[in-house]
Amino acid sequence: MEGETKGKQHPWLGKLFILAILAILTAGLLRTVFWPKEINGYENRYANQMPSFTLSGFLDGTFQDGVDSALMDQVQLAQAMKQTYNQTKSRYLAGAVESITQLAGLDPYRYVSFQGLCLYGDGYIVNWTRPLSMGQEALDRKADALNSTFANHPELTFYTYYIEKDTDLDFETGTKTGLADYLMPQLNLPEENKGIYRVDSFAEFAEKFYRTDTHWNYLGSYEGYLQLHDLLCCAGDPLQPAGEAVEVSDTFSGVKASTVGADGVFTETFFAWPYEFPAMTVTINGQPAEDYGSQDIYLSGQATDVLTYGSFYGGDNGETVFSTGTEGRGNLLVIGESFDNAVLKLLASHYDNLYSVDLRYYEHSMGQPFDLTAYTQANDISTVLLMGNIDYFIQDTFDPEA
Repeated sequence: MEGETKGKQHPWLGKLFILAILAILTAGLLRTVFWPKEINGYENRYANQMPSFTLSGFLDGTFQDGVDSALMDQVQLAQAMKQTYNQTKSRYLAGAVESITQLAGLDPYRYVSFQGLCLYGDGYIVNWTRPLSMGQEALDRKADALNSTFANHPELTFYTYYIEKDTDLDFETGTKTGLADYLMPQLNLPEENKGIYRVDSFAEFAEKFYRTDTHWNYLGSYEGYLQLHDLLCCAGDPLQPAGEAVEVSDTFSGVKASTVGADGVFTETFFAWPYEFPAMTVTINGQPAEDYGSQDIYLSGQATDVLTYGSFYGGDNGETVFSTGTEGRGNLLVIGESFDNAVLKLLASHYDNLYSVDLRYYEHSMGQPFDLTAYTQANDISTVLLMGNIDYFIQDTFDPEA
């Protein structure tokens, strides 16, 4: 009898809980329809929006799928709950992987599957090696598309720069997949217009790339800049670091970690070099900006935002324009992806204007498709750099004349 009384003491609690859930869902629906957010900050991408209703979309289910995707991005607390779940799961998985490795007496320098990526060495989250057979067809198509663009624009001087990373090398065997060496000979450009940032061993990768992020670190990106300076025959000497490397954070947790829900579980130290950049103005997606990235703010210890590769060096924008106010040094167009973020300001110091275009976001940000002919003519551009890693060179999205 006493147990029954206790069970009926607060019947309104259940109703209140249901009302709270309904209120959250209603607010999420209203936000999704009328005030949707543009960016999914947790996954670093554009947030899914409510799709337009069409009868064909309703009948084949794509409309309903679009609504589900939009609600998952827009409903309050959805991303916070997803992040909490992923982090909790990753903590258990990380501990389990370490325990099993020790108990089994496995070599720590060995691939261990980890939520679609893998662990290798001392806390490195790496991509699985991509054999040539997986990318050969896409690289053939890319070569045909680029050669067509080169032929269509004899007035432009093109350069290509392929960045090798963990996908291009099997660390356990030391065998390279040969993706870059397969693509580059197919491109109808002078050999001196083609460059490859090579990674030939795990030791080299560990020195020049982040443990928890997809990108090259301050050492790797500066080496890439020096190679690009020579490849492009840039005016003037390359910029030198203006001091010793600065420890920006000892708890950096990059995009690879967040992808598998291990942000905060796997961390590393983020170093950066200070530079004395020449004066330049920056325009992002057609609007004046204070700067590209926040290097000075982070290096001075005044940053309040969470440190990411993009927040430090600058993000992936449809268009970013750097103007130094000089004349006679020419204009450069860089069509790239996130690897170029760390070198854009360095390269911009050698040109009158540097135009950076990310074709994944250009149309969305600028309100019109990218037109290579119109763009280069309007901005008096004669030199074009195409740079990125294997993902850049196999995706149709990055074709200059898609």
